[in-house]
Amino acid sequence: MNISIDRINALSTFGYTEREAEFLYMVATFSGFFVQRQFASYLGINGRGPITDLITKTLQKEHAREYRAENGSRKMYHLFSHSLYAAIGKENSRNRKVGRYGLLDKPSIRILTLDFVLAHTHEHYLEEEADKVQHLTKQESISLDVIPGHTFVGKNGSQTRRNFIERFPIFISNGPNSSVGFTYIEDEIRSLQTFGSFLQRYRPLLQAGQGRFKLLFASDSALNFPSVAKLFRQVFSPGQHQRQTRQLKRFFWLRKMAEQKRFKELAHRDLIEWQRGVKRYAAPEYESQYEVWKKTGTLPELAASAATETNLPEFETCLISPYSVRTPMSVVLEAAPSDAPSNAPQQPAQGA
Repeated sequence: MNISIDRINALSTFGYTEREAEFLYMVATFSGFFVQRQFASYLGINGRGPITDLITKTLQKEHAREYRAENGSRKMYHLFSHSLYAAIGKENSRNRKVGRYGLLDKPSIRILTLDFVLAHTHEHYLEEEADKVQHLTKQESISLDVIPGHTFVGKNGSQTRRNFIERFPIFISNGPNSSVGFTYIEDEIRSLQTFGSFLQRYRPLLQAGQGRFKLLFASDSALNFPSVAKLFRQVFSPGQHQRQTRQLKRFFWLRKMAEQKRFKELAHRDLIEWQRGVKRYAAPEYESQYEVWKKTGTLPELAASAATETNLPEFETCLISPYSVRTPMSVVLEAAPSDAPSNAPQQPAQGA
């Protein structure tokens, strides 16, 4: 992972050291929340001095607030300052928000997300939603229709489409065969049903990679590793794909009957199945497939992405050890802007 020296300079103007600025940049980018041991492991130290200095600065400058975990057993810190996020071009980041509803906004899972990034700083991350969409559509030639997302409706009826609402890290692995890595960060509830729903949402995208994509299931416990690997194989098996294709065709037929107001020709169980399908197949990719089906009676996009032994996405499990020492990241040296402060550091930050 590379951080522009401009970003380090921007955070240094608030009085942070280069290593503190690197760490806070990662917090702002990937989680919004952090705990003391994460900064300690990033530095590779056992002493409390540098850790206390960072905590004191963020609180005194009103860049962060202190919270207690749900069980009250540990302190955690939320980086929320608008001026700090604005300095690195992330003033609209959702990480500034504490999060009110749903597992994906819980501080615990966001802290675990930061653990994953700290343990994999060698990867090249697609940091923002726009970066992810642009890379997939431009560099990987992936259709926007298969990228998972959700349409939010405002009070005035306005609609906003957001992609990758889970905000799990996505990165590009540089190696003999460059690949895109997607992640699923398991929360403390460890629900296989939640992971199964995630797989269904991401299945069209992962299959569209034609073997170039991989999914990492990351957790601080190996308890579910055998079960999630089995579930992944089931979802991406050719037999499962064929069954899902039949179900989708069935729903499209029921939807067409409903649009034509031919309810008298449908049994009660058909109406229930149609209503359930409306919720299940609400994503934009299904809308485009429905239009193709109405014209041709076939689903060419699904047929082209049918799972085979050669185009299955890779799947890996990753055990996150909260206390392992992290590898320091490098900083990309770029020309400083004309209005950069004269006391900004001019060299890349060095590893610990």
